Amino acid sequence: MQEYMHVLLQEQTMKHRLNASVAFLPSLAGIFLAASAPMAAQAQAINLNPGVTPGLSLYFPNARDYAFCEIVPVGTTAEFYQTTGTTGPRGGCPAAPYAAINPSDLATALGVSAVQMNPSPQTARRHWVMDEISIYELGETIDFMGVDATWMGTMSLQQLQAGITGPYQISEIQRATKWHFNKGSNVYKLLSPDGKFYVMQSYTNEIDNNLSLAQLTQLGSKLNLPSGWSFETMVLTQDLTVDTTKANGTAHIVRDNLSNVYQGCGFDNACSFADVPGPVPLLGMASAFGMSRKIRRRIRSGMTSSLAARQGGSGE
Repeated sequence: MQEYMHVLLQEQTMKHRLNASVAFLPSLAGIFLAASAPMAAQAQAINLNPGVTPGLSLYFPNARDYAFCEIVPVGTTAEFYQTTGTTGPRGGCPAAPYAAINPSDLATALGVSAVQMNPSPQTARRHWVMDEISIYELGETIDFMGVDATWMGTMSLQQLQAGITGPYQISEIQRATKWHFNKGSNVYKLLSPDGKFYVMQSYTNEIDNNLSLAQLTQLGSKLNLPSGWSFETMVLTQDLTVDTTKANGTAHIVRDNLSNVYQGCGFDNACSFADVPGPVPLLGMASAFGMSRKIRRRIRSGMTSSLAARQGGSGE
């Protein structure tokens, strides 16, 4: 993956502090249960120094369907370490080492109350859905028992508890990120009764083991949508960006009942959607394309007939 990842050293310190997970944990209740559990056997100590390393940022092209995972040590705060952009044998969330991590043992090694693994079960993966990622602030990269992950944000325990809300409940996260969706790409949207819409940023197979990117166009049939909510697959007519730095670092997040995660548009200036023509529905686009072909045939037929009449021929 190294050819897909460029860590950019920036000359100026970023103005926005990344105060939340890039991915938003889909299931966090286990953290508070684990925090009261007895500590596991002795493990080799791992020292953490979470926080922003000035000048570091991440630009990650070709992000669509990239698999990643998060490791979240929970003490007085929750610190989010993520595998996106990591390389080498411990990079990119390697399957066997990630599955082998015992969260209790890792918590002991880190000297924290608990560790949350995202996704869980650890045989699952989370996958990005945007085409390009920009993360404006990063920290240290740590070897978590064979899995390299980079610090990308922090949450207070109050923020963490807010993230435990069930599916289709809106929460806010502070972070400095930009998602880029290319013209012509599929986007997958939840529409809420108040007229807001939420663009999928990641999907996971932790609940639906067979869920894949190719199946997302049919995801609506698998969702248990509340009254007034709907799901749509759209094809963008031009680029879409979702940039929290244009909204004071605020991301409005919602997850569906399969733990796929979406970011909201229409709350503020984060989404370029409000400034450009909206996307065309996938099925509607096919219909429009078919109609345009009919129109073009009629135009060509009319032009041919007219030319033939002027030339005294039949046009065939």
